[in-house]
Amino acid sequence: MFHASRPAVRGLALSAAAGLLLTACGGVVKDDKSADDRVADIPDAELVAPIAGMECTEGTPPTGEPIVVGGSLSLTGPLAPTGTLHDEVADLVVDWVNDCGGIDGRPLEWKVIDDQSTPATVTSNYERLIGDKVDFVMGPYGGAATLAGAGPVTRAGYAYPTATNGAPDKLIGENHFPAWQMGGVDDPERMFDAQAQTLLDALESSGNPPESAFFATAKFPTTLSYRGSVVAALEGAGTTIEGDVEYDLGTTDFSSIAIRIQNADPDLVYLGGIGADVTNLYQAFDAIGYEPRSIYVSLPAPAAVAALGDKADGMMISSIYEDNPPLGDTPVARYFTKAYSEVAQKDDLFPFVETQAAASLAAWQILLTGMTEGGLDNAAVIAWLNAHEVDTVVGTLNFDGFNNYGIDINRVAQVQDGKRVLVWPEDVAGAELDYNP
Repeated sequence: MFHASRPAVRGLALSAAAGLLLTACGGVVKDDKSADDRVADIPDAELVAPIAGMECTEGTPPTGEPIVVGGSLSLTGPLAPTGTLHDEVADLVVDWVNDCGGIDGRPLEWKVIDDQSTPATVTSNYERLIGDKVDFVMGPYGGAATLAGAGPVTRAGYAYPTATNGAPDKLIGENHFPAWQMGGVDDPERMFDAQAQTLLDALESSGNPPESAFFATAKFPTTLSYRGSVVAALEGAGTTIEGDVEYDLGTTDFSSIAIRIQNADPDLVYLGGIGADVTNLYQAFDAIGYEPRSIYVSLPAPAAVAALGDKADGMMISSIYEDNPPLGDTPVARYFTKAYSEVAQKDDLFPFVETQAAASLAAWQILLTGMTEGGLDNAAVIAWLNAHEVDTVVGTLNFDGFNNYGIDINRVAQVQDGKRVLVWPEDVAGAELDYNP
């Protein structure tokens, strides 16, 4: 159903892992300080415009006909632990823009439909939104969903900003503007190679890269494509692949996979998982008394990592942003950190900014910049964005490559002493990688 504001039942969409999120900060915690105290400790930040070039006039409410942005998100189903975070960011951005006086004095409005984590429903949702004549659209969560929405959005001539398209090799078109940029290459068959190389470079920076690895991957476009590139990168570096299994999306019983990992006892466990997969895998590890030497997880829901407590320490995670300098030390980032933590905590969501929340904000920054600079017309927004760079919380993005991907901005985060922090590449790192399997 539609909703234009945060629903009271939002917390019900989360997995059981999310029930523990308010015991965690930035992934896990190791002291007795409550999440309430940690959110309260985040410094206040002055209201600023969310993008460059937009005026922010506090105390001047926008008037007139709303500018409506429509979207499809997984508010229920297996993708909901992350999809709901993107809805939370959308609500926050709309309030943020309107607190600054709106766009050209007009209020912004968010209209979202639950796709129930089903790609076919995504297609019909965007057809419905376009039929309702929303002014703009925002992309959904997940690679399969992004591809499912691309058809109706592209045919209707709408700009299509996305936060998490994990199928960059599948052509969408010149209307596609990804915030989570992958690739940086022209060959669509090699779009994940740069991301895989970043992980390999991080591991090799430790001076002790893994001699063996075991892969367990969800059957999902993002995870499967990325897994293939990482397997090739590690094998090329001399790592022995001890096992490589795929499991169905939505799997909760990881007992057989955990036993296979235990028998192989690799230096590195690679979990190509999403949502609460990592929580479920660790439950299976606990049942057999096994602790992995080291683990990398591709796309976990933040609350799923938080639910692991101390077990998450040392875990490596795919990332494009964590709340550490230099990326987290800008006026926009500081305001977003404070505002998001407060509203997410109120709505029983993971209350700290990490890569998913930042990617979502960046997608909105792309759209808002196109609207502000190009005009309130989809054709004009598409033309402007294709010709310019956009400053976002995750970095400066361009849309010059295949499928409108520019540079590769994939990074590696690690949970260290109870906090998620970027560890690679060095120019955005808040700490050194601690890796010794």
